[in-house]
Amino acid sequence: MSKATDTGRSDGFLNAGYAVITPDGVEKAFVIGQTRPGGPVFVDPTARLRMASIAKAATARAVCALVVGADLSLDDDLLDLLVWPNAPIWLRQNPISLRHLLAHTSGLVDHAGYLVDVGQSLTDHISDHPAAMSKRTPGTYFAYANLNYILLGHIIEQATGRRFDQILRDEVLAPAGIAGGFNWAGVPAPERAQRLPLYQREDAGLTIQADADDADWHADLIWRGGRGHSFGDYRLGQDTSLLSPHAGLRMNIIEAARLARFLNDGSQAAKVQGQVAWQFDPLLKNGEDCDGLFTAFGLGLTIYENHPRIPGHLIGHAGHALGFTGGVWHNLTTATSHAYFLTGGRDETAGLDTETFYGLAELSIMEQL
Repeated sequence: MSKATDTGRSDGFLNAGYAVITPDGVEKAFVIGQTRPGGPVFVDPTARLRMASIAKAATARAVCALVVGADLSLDDDLLDLLVWPNAPIWLRQNPISLRHLLAHTSGLVDHAGYLVDVGQSLTDHISDHPAAMSKRTPGTYFAYANLNYILLGHIIEQATGRRFDQILRDEVLAPAGIAGGFNWAGVPAPERAQRLPLYQREDAGLTIQADADDADWHADLIWRGGRGHSFGDYRLGQDTSLLSPHAGLRMNIIEAARLARFLNDGSQAAKVQGQVAWQFDPLLKNGEDCDGLFTAFGLGLTIYENHPRIPGHLIGHAGHALGFTGGVWHNLTTATSHAYFLTGGRDETAGLDTETFYGLAELSIMEQL
């Protein structure tokens, strides 16, 4: 089921942040809360945190930049881009394009999981788990799936011969004015110390989920459970999952607003990314529509225009995981860019078949952007 949910409404959040960039480039930011339960008051807008699926918008922009540069085509077939000798018959019979992956219309789903461990092959995982394929014809149904974006990370490494974090640094993060990185790759140790750990509310209280003090902070990148990994052992085009292209981007609230602005900078890559690739059809019921709150999706971007509950002409992406709720949105009417986050909430996807949803606290924020 996909819906707007009131999970976390009565429990509150551990901290919150908001930033806006005005049409003339003035940046304003505000944060409040605690660095940890019972800890000191947190008011630092430069502290970075894991911003969940907002990372997908950045990954998609890098793909679109490569498309504009003629390194890739949106119509390229997944099986032509990846080394996949044991690809399932369904994939051979139902070509999945880059466009399908970017727009969540690939027919792939997260039901079999998508987090493979070090040394495992993501393509082997999909081949071994038929539940990863919904059997819907690619291009016909919107089903939000993290798997799409991890595959995109593998694809752009194999297509360019460059590491995912380097591609994202060159194509998105640096030009947007973002010094953060995917799973902390490229972020110097002193800046890593200026971070906001993620806590999630559970029945027993708040439990830490990401970026704890005992993580391997001197490693090239930091993955699940705080485990560190060296780029000296990194296999290009095979270990991309370690950088979490779907959810691993660490940014502060100001950088998040800069991402919203950059995604709508008027460049050719932005125009490619912002084109509507899927639109909900109430007669065909051609996708997960979040009780009418998801109406149109571009390439890694959700699009709102004249929506009865979200009045702004917004384009951007939301993120929800590990107690984090947040979003980056550019208002095309007012030419303002916005970012917000709430942390320390409950798992708002618990009991849902999809991550397509908004909590009521988040929805109330979006109504004001």
